Amino acid sequence: MEHAIEIRNLSVRLPGFALSDIDMDIPKGCVTGLVGKNGAGKTTLIQTITDLYLPYKGTVSYGGLMLNKDAQTIKNKMAVVYDSLCYPADWSAVKTARWAAKMYPYFDMEKWQKLMERFEINATKKTGCFSKGMKTKFMFAMALARDPEILILDEPTAGLDPAARAELLELIQEFMMDEEKTVIFSTHITSDLEKIADYIALIAEGRLVLMEEKDSLLERYAVVQIGKEAMTDELSSKMTGVRENSFGYTGLTSEKEIFLHLSGAKVKRAEIEDLLIYGEGGNRD
Repeated sequence: MEHAIEIRNLSVRLPGFALSDIDMDIPKGCVTGLVGKNGAGKTTLIQTITDLYLPYKGTVSYGGLMLNKDAQTIKNKMAVVYDSLCYPADWSAVKTARWAAKMYPYFDMEKWQKLMERFEINATKKTGCFSKGMKTKFMFAMALARDPEILILDEPTAGLDPAARAELLELIQEFMMDEEKTVIFSTHITSDLEKIADYIALIAEGRLVLMEEKDSLLERYAVVQIGKEAMTDELSSKMTGVRENSFGYTGLTSEKEIFLHLSGAKVKRAEIEDLLIYGEGGNRD
């Protein structure tokens, strides 16, 4: 499979936190969901691979272009949507777009206008006056008007109502109809990734815990509930993140066959959220 981004031995040192030895291949033409608890390092990873100020060790390459040598060429091929406005709040939307048209060689003003009309956003209004949902849609319009090869999303649907989230997920799916496009989608709303992700990457305490095709990952893992009288040390060793509750114990397993016919045990297919609840976690972002 062709890779849009290749990351090798990536390490970042910050006060009280570090990304350590990240090796990661982002498949081209796919949506890769980036998940992890608050503070796991997702935002730090995104800031690093988009060349936002952080010194790092290791290599990041985009189709043969090296981030430490070809940063501007790479930036012309990507666009990022954050969970907050990253343009001057006292500029109107159209002033911001005209500035972007001068800054970015592939910015399409006509496409931007069509997206603004689709979102029913008043382009003459100052962006700082937009609602949370309007700011996010405006950021999407700015990003997609650049016709990026790689779209990086950092918590873009946080704080949005279900209807607004559904609208943006539909937009991402439209973007991915071009098989040459790639999306990295970092979010705490794992149900969004259930709908559109092809791959899942789990970050915990600054390390890449797993990176796998979503369907095979969720097929491999299961959540087990087991009564106290049925639990043994051997069964506990086959589970991770074991928690005691009124029923007995609940945890995650990749050896679900052991529990399927066990009296006093219930087994259900894992969801992405279960990897966060019962898997390893971090404490800083």
